[in-house]
Amino acid sequence: MQIPHQVQSTMCGEANPILAGSIPAFELFMSKWEQLGNRVADLKRWTNIGLGWATTYYQRMDLTTAYIISMCMSLFISHSQLKVH
Repeated sequence: MQIPHQVQSTMCGEANPILAGSIPAFELFMSKWEQLGNRVADLKRWTNIGLGWATTYYQRMDLTTAYIISMCMSLFISHSQLKVH
């Protein structure tokens, strides 16, 4: 399964990581693992453990000031680059 690669690709743009892609990437990872666990019964126990940890960290993102500031800076930089081109 290529889920980790898909998530990494979502979070990277050319040579620089894109912080704004972290939430969609986390959601992609979580939904794909949930589907995998539902499709392959032998893996459900393990995907549920991973999803439990992912949910914990996903919820922590909302409470992180640095994350919020970085998201705003990322949007500002993206907007500034649009004006240059």
